[in-house]
Amino acid sequence: MERIAGIAEPAKAAYLGDPQGAADGLVAQYDAATASEYDYEEFCGVHRGEAGLPAARVRFSLTDEAPGGEVASIFKRYRMGKTALAGAKVSVLYFECSSKTFSLGAGATVLIRGEFRATNEPSEPEDAAREDTLRVVYEASSALSGLLDCESHAGLPSSFTMPAEV
Repeated sequence: MERIAGIAEPAKAAYLGDPQGAADGLVAQYDAATASEYDYEEFCGVHRGEAGLPAARVRFSLTDEAPGGEVASIFKRYRMGKTALAGAKVSVLYFECSSKTFSLGAGATVLIRGEFRATNEPSEPEDAAREDTLRVVYEASSALSGLLDCESHAGLPSSFTMPAEV
């Protein structure tokens, strides 16, 4: 994440985030029926130095549907989860989580939107940057699916390999 964020030695990095808090926040939103795609739960991030805006971050929200059809020209669509959109600075991964954690322990299936966003332009070729940003959102999504106890690992692969383009 530091490399993608453009934080190189000897620069100092400060980390933020609360993965368990993000998982708990998504459950609380769902169970209170207040979930919105625009109510993000911050999962993790990194700052250049000790303060300021994050140089890169991962956040999650609940949503009703994954995008279909045409997407913005900065993205390429990939076969991962429900769908994955990868760009050089931003990648988004939609996946379904079936878990007894939701609906006050009764269980539910929810659609989760994971987003990785870096503020700086990548220092590597666009295809490599696209793979890196998708890898970060996959790794965070995989960790979140474990925290939420999603059935069948939320349909995500057990390890990252660059998926096929749609």
